[in-house]
Amino acid sequence: AQASTRLDETIPLHRHRRGQLLHAISGIMRVETKNSVWIVPPARALWVPPDLAHITSMKGHVEVRTLYIDPEHCGNLPGKAAMVEVSRLLRELILAALEEPEDYADGSRGAVIAQLILTELGRLRHQSLTVPMPRDPRVLRVARPLLGNCAIDLDLDGWAEQAGASRRTLARLFRGETGMSFGRWRQMLRLSEAAALLAHMVDRADGGAAGRLLALSGLVAAVIAERAAAAAARTVAGPSPEVTR
Repeated sequence: AQASTRLDETIPLHRHRRGQLLHAISGIMRVETKNSVWIVPPARALWVPPDLAHITSMKGHVEVRTLYIDPEHCGNLPGKAAMVEVSRLLRELILAALEEPEDYADGSRGAVIAQLILTELGRLRHQSLTVPMPRDPRVLRVARPLLGNCAIDLDLDGWAEQAGASRRTLARLFRGETGMSFGRWRQMLRLSEAAALLAHMVDRADGGAAGRLLALSGLVAAVIAERAAAAAARTVAGPSPEVTR
């Protein structure tokens, strides 16, 4: 287990031999792989399996807690990156693990904590809060600026020159590579950002306000999960005609 503090930092494309659980106790992270991007608020963590190449970005002041898990102990964990809810027990176990040496002995307190963490991770609920990432370089010239600022309101005509492709080509590529239109993809990205921001606000709010924010964050997350599942189904079955923006 490791603890670190980051401020508006991006860690370029890299990979780890061990599995990695990324959890920010404050602030918001964005993790991007070849095929997907996740916006990770304090109430959740991202499981990154061994050797998965990814980019990690921190927005503002972020307190990160990271667990590293040897590949031989990852058999019961997802083979793909997955967002998980951080239960109170898991949160406390992560904090307890930070008190132990990295090379703890078998049968020690550190070993017991590590086994409890593996058990808890194996029963946590995974959430489909993934925004699919396109792969074509022309579409990435649209997607990457929006990852940095999802409030940009250009339509595909506005992006065409920067992307080096026509509006029609961009629309076709977005549907083919993400399972949804450009307008729907940007909406999902904005919803993910909103859900993360709401969860971050819950962490700072008190009483009834925290409860209302948490409920709203849950509703937004449910919409994202529903649309992500629908997009995945369309990618497999082939996109249906849809009006693009």
